[in-house]
Amino acid sequence: MILTSAPFRMKERRNAARQYLARVETRQERERKSLSEGQARKLKKLTLSRNVQLRDVEDPEIRVILKGLDFNSKTSAEEKLKTEALAAKEAKIHHAKVLAQLVRNQKEIEQLREIHLLQRKYISRYLDCELEIVDENEALLSEHTSKEQALEEHLKQQADVEENVISMKMMTLQSNQNDRVVSQMAATVRGRQRKEAKLLELRERRDAKIREKEFWNSEISILKDHLSRLGFSIEGPDYLEKQVELLCRMPQDLAEEIEDIDEDAMEADEPTSPVATDDVNIEAARARELALFEILKRSHYEASKKLKNLNIKNRELRRIEQQTALAAILIAQEVDIKKLKTQQELEMQAFEETQKSSSKADEDNAASNERLYGMLPKFVADVMKTGAAVEPRPFECLAFLTADIVSFTNLSSKSSAKQVVSLLNRLYSQMDDVIDSFEDIYKLETIGDAYNVVAGLNTQETGQPKDFAVNMVECAQRFVEIVKNLDMSDQIQNSIQMRIGVHVGPAVGGVANPAMPKYSLFGDTVTITGQMEQTSRPMEVHVSAPTYDLIKDVFECEVSESVPILDGKQRMGAWWLLHKKSRNGSNLLLGASR
Repeated sequence: MILTSAPFRMKERRNAARQYLARVETRQERERKSLSEGQARKLKKLTLSRNVQLRDVEDPEIRVILKGLDFNSKTSAEEKLKTEALAAKEAKIHHAKVLAQLVRNQKEIEQLREIHLLQRKYISRYLDCELEIVDENEALLSEHTSKEQALEEHLKQQADVEENVISMKMMTLQSNQNDRVVSQMAATVRGRQRKEAKLLELRERRDAKIREKEFWNSEISILKDHLSRLGFSIEGPDYLEKQVELLCRMPQDLAEEIEDIDEDAMEADEPTSPVATDDVNIEAARARELALFEILKRSHYEASKKLKNLNIKNRELRRIEQQTALAAILIAQEVDIKKLKTQQELEMQAFEETQKSSSKADEDNAASNERLYGMLPKFVADVMKTGAAVEPRPFECLAFLTADIVSFTNLSSKSSAKQVVSLLNRLYSQMDDVIDSFEDIYKLETIGDAYNVVAGLNTQETGQPKDFAVNMVECAQRFVEIVKNLDMSDQIQNSIQMRIGVHVGPAVGGVANPAMPKYSLFGDTVTITGQMEQTSRPMEVHVSAPTYDLIKDVFECEVSESVPILDGKQRMGAWWLLHKKSRNGSNLLLGASR
């Protein structure tokens, strides 16, 4: 029965193991899905937080940028440009955060997958061990059952043999007993036969003597008659002599009396043959043999019981070893999972540290790039970061701006060093913020209170001269507004004024000092821009004729007196910048009020 049902139980075990693995895979899939949903919620929250932060950041920054400006003087394009710049910056930051979160999510998924793989590995090992234990237990039980059945068969055969031996002994005893009885009866018969033969012999002898005596008595009678007839005497010595002479063969003891046979005396005097007289009790012998057989059966039962107990003990010991092995697998699983989780925590900490370092490095790189891009044009900085030499190059059209504080020498002589530095720092910081709001305006070297910028370096191949000129003029207008609204609370005077000149033309650029790199531009255009600034009125934007030709469709200008271009050369027409033309017909005054 055990051998027949073992394959069926093994099949059930294997099906149960497969179902358990399927449940484990389903649970792990739910865990992965839950983790993915949680990660998606994190990304959604990050996006929502980004949108909130973006709104919180945009408004103050826009208010700072627009602080002190006349709201009616702002154009929707400027506001949109600033908003787009802030949105792009925040989108970049958000994109970096999303990428970092996605990398972290991928790391968490990989770690969860590692834990799941380790769990599946130990579950498979546990199930394999259980199946091996079942196989081993089935084999061990089958082996023990076979041994017990073999022992029972052997003991049964021994019992049958012993029973046959007892039966043979009983039959032998019975046969011996029968032989003894038959021998005793035969001895008795032989004694009786000998007695009867002897008695018959004695009778025959007696009868023979009687017949002989009768014969000789008849002979004697005949002899006496014959002698009587012959006249002889039948008595006396002569007769006796004559009798002896004639009856010479007559026995001498004829006259003796024949005794009767004493059969009783013969039976007493008759010797008996030795006959086996062993008194064997067959029932007692059978009882003794059955008692010995019962003792043998008890010993067989004890041996079978001892074997069964030994097998049970061995199976129990093996079961304990198997449970120990299964417990060792579970302990090893817990230890490995704990080690894996510890390792994953360390890896996650290292990953977070790496992310922080990377973020810090990115921030440092961004700050370095920002400083580098502030010192050099982007295309020059990109070339220098690769270690290559920057070749000088000509530019067909650039827009230059030069700004200078009116009477700065007189102001600096009356102010302390702290006041001068504070003033320039406050002014140039706001002007730098204006430059940063434009895509392609680069700050040239600042000497004293002279502030020089150029437009068109980075987009020389893709941009248009008109765009360079328009951007530069808009920048100049915003510079004027900054100066008008500049905080002068810590200065000796309430306000300052600035002259601004703008010119468009060709130039040649290059890195003049690689040890302390600074991109420099050379040519008549730079000189003319300086002359436009020097001939400008305070708080006015003085543009050259080439510049006016590029911006006249966008800005209203007023003709200025001609300006000498270079010493000994022709003069160039100049214009005063008034305001930006409005699309709906109204003018927005962006310049100074005259």
